[in-house]
Amino acid sequence: MSTEKRPENKSRLLQEAKKLATSPGVYLMKNASGDILYVGKAKSLKARVTSYFQPVIHEHPRTELLLTNVETFEVIHTGTENEALVLECTLIKRYKPKFNIRLKDDKHYPYLRVSMVERFPRIEWTRKVNESKARYFGPFPSSFAARITLRLLTESFKLRDCSDNTFSHRSRACILHQMGQCSAPCVGAVNEEEYKNQVDEALLVLEGKGAEFLDALRERMATAAAEERYEEAAIIRDQIQAVEIVSQTQSVIDADTRLDQDVFAFEQKEGIAHGVVLQVRSGKLLSVKHYDVQNFDGSLGPDSILYDFLSQHVILMQEGSDLTQAKEILVAQLPSDHELLESALGVRIRLPESEVQKQLVNVARTNAKLAVESAKREGAGHGIGALEEVQEKLGLEKLPRRIECYDISNTQGEDSVASRVVFIDGAPDKNLYRRYKIKTVKGANDFASMREIFDRRFSKMDLGAGNEKPDLVIVDGGKGQLAQAKAIFEDLGIQGVDLVGLAKARTERDFKSKEVVSSQERIFIPNRVNPVPLYPHTRAYKLLTHVRDEAHRFAITFHRSLRDKRSIRG
Repeated sequence: MSTEKRPENKSRLLQEAKKLATSPGVYLMKNASGDILYVGKAKSLKARVTSYFQPVIHEHPRTELLLTNVETFEVIHTGTENEALVLECTLIKRYKPKFNIRLKDDKHYPYLRVSMVERFPRIEWTRKVNESKARYFGPFPSSFAARITLRLLTESFKLRDCSDNTFSHRSRACILHQMGQCSAPCVGAVNEEEYKNQVDEALLVLEGKGAEFLDALRERMATAAAEERYEEAAIIRDQIQAVEIVSQTQSVIDADTRLDQDVFAFEQKEGIAHGVVLQVRSGKLLSVKHYDVQNFDGSLGPDSILYDFLSQHVILMQEGSDLTQAKEILVAQLPSDHELLESALGVRIRLPESEVQKQLVNVARTNAKLAVESAKREGAGHGIGALEEVQEKLGLEKLPRRIECYDISNTQGEDSVASRVVFIDGAPDKNLYRRYKIKTVKGANDFASMREIFDRRFSKMDLGAGNEKPDLVIVDGGKGQLAQAKAIFEDLGIQGVDLVGLAKARTERDFKSKEVVSSQERIFIPNRVNPVPLYPHTRAYKLLTHVRDEAHRFAITFHRSLRDKRSIRG
């Protein structure tokens, strides 16, 4: 809905809200298509819903953005506020409204695995924990942290990193042995007992008992910084953080308590929020759960996020967890109105008291902090601010909350494939990425290939849950590629989706001059003659180029894998 209609619309909705009862319940905000945009609970439905439509500017930009899209609302009455809280969480899980904070449970955080039955085991990176004859350390807050720890320990303790097949067939030591980074058990340069001692020393570090090893790393970092070798110092700093996080987690495996506890912590920074829950049962740390906090608005305070985090996690646990429900929740800071949460969820929420409990909370906070830092380092999230900048820069009618980008890849028409990447609220959602083999096109015909992909993408069969229409589609290329994509959209009857072309920067040179001029990245918009330049310092540039580059990477990786398989068969 356009902002010009908003005052009149708010007035109408305000009059409807004034007719509501003062009983507790849940309210559902909907757009003109009937989609649920937001689910909320209220002690008094009348008081809460009318507060939205008062003729004032709301404190949070997210609320103002929501109201520009609300066409109607519905309410569900409950007997108590407790029932309203439980119903709210259930509806959020079922409908996944765009404006509610939601927890995305990532069940595949990385671990390090060490086999306990091999004569010469190695440390391996894995996302699956499914064997009893191995030891697992983690989970790490990111693949970056797991891999940097793997490399550090393998090189420091001279462990093998080759595959079992390579190890069993090697006749002479590899170059890593010559570099002093492997003890070469493959050729008998070290015996089984000596190698076992090397492995045991690495395990001590992962168990949180490698104080001397960490002290030596800190000394190396300080020396590098003092000698102005800052890049090397930063690498060592990351190594220390990665080792500390897993060693701290392992050190509280025996939590020294008889209670079943969930230990909560979350961190937020620059539009990214991440939550961690340590699940302690009968004094044992059985699970470390990581949650990406989706639909996160940086203008919301920590108290609001923690409240939603606690309630949604407990409801999720009650509906489908193998573990028993915790009787107690430890938090670094009590959320406001925590008595309601305790009453509705049937758990006690409190601050840590003993040293062990404080250590548990600190471990959870460290996990959450490093997960946020890793997300920033990897460019995982750009935030609502970047979306608003894109909307303004491109003159879009609605905020591009779901952005999709497509790319075609082939070699002279062979092994032609396409990719789709999806960004939700400025962050990549890799569960929604898709790879396509081109089925109906022979040779190098990008136009026909793109038509096939758009036809498959926007068919009724591919518009179910998780595949809703995007707000914005980006094609890789300039005016010509955009014109082709626009013609395909019109031919297929695709409506309600903004379309732009993103062209890479180009270099121009006047050969009579020594000066080389390079243009900016440019956005081409339908029915507009001149492109919109993108400047590297802007959030819009960082988001849009991230989307485009991710689509290209995803397509070329798939193409190369098919090409390599064909070469092997040939």
